[in-house]
Amino acid sequence: MAVLVYEARRPRKVTVVAGHGYSSSKHNLDFLCGFLAGHGFQIYSLDFPGHKLGASGGRLNSDRDLIDSMQSVVDYARRRTGTVIYTMGHSMGAMTALRTAAQDAEVAGAIAIATGYGRPSALAALRSMGATDFRDSYVDGLALPELTKALDASFDEELPKLSGRPQLFIAADRDMMVSQASVRELFDRAPEPKSLVTVQSDHTTAADASRAPILQWLNELHPR
Repeated sequence: MAVLVYEARRPRKVTVVAGHGYSSSKHNLDFLCGFLAGHGFQIYSLDFPGHKLGASGGRLNSDRDLIDSMQSVVDYARRRTGTVIYTMGHSMGAMTALRTAAQDAEVAGAIAIATGYGRPSALAALRSMGATDFRDSYVDGLALPELTKALDASFDEELPKLSGRPQLFIAADRDMMVSQASVRELFDRAPEPKSLVTVQSDHTTAADASRAPILQWLNELHPR
């Protein structure tokens, strides 16, 4: 498991475990993670298995591989720092962040960038219109439609477990992969406390565009 640790400047005793999107790597979250570390938050950014742009190796066989990977980093960070821990992710990493937090009651909350409810049906619609390239060749393992086919059912079961823990949902106004309506529907299904923000971005650069709202959200929860 390859993990990049961003050491916090003037640490605030808060740690964030971050996960990237499908076919990407931890490099896609670099600006966001470095920015948050510069404001006092310790960041652990992982490469998911099977992603050829990353450094973890292995194969992506199921969504369970994603959750187990993020959970292993949460456990490592917890042992190493003993601080409050949040999970955070972009796209596939965001669905993993929400589900990992739901399954670990000690995670303080979750940040979900550019992921939504109804993605399996949206991907099926794109495929029916002739869109067949979801960058599957970048991943050793499951294609994105197969990976997410049971996602809505998993959200239905697991989101209620986040009740009482803060969640931040972020949509991108030019996202062609995950619509604002899809993010809104996921937000509506999530328990309180929760926040929803829209940033000016496409899907790929949504994490970078989310720096300010994420910092504001974390500052409100953990003022200096």
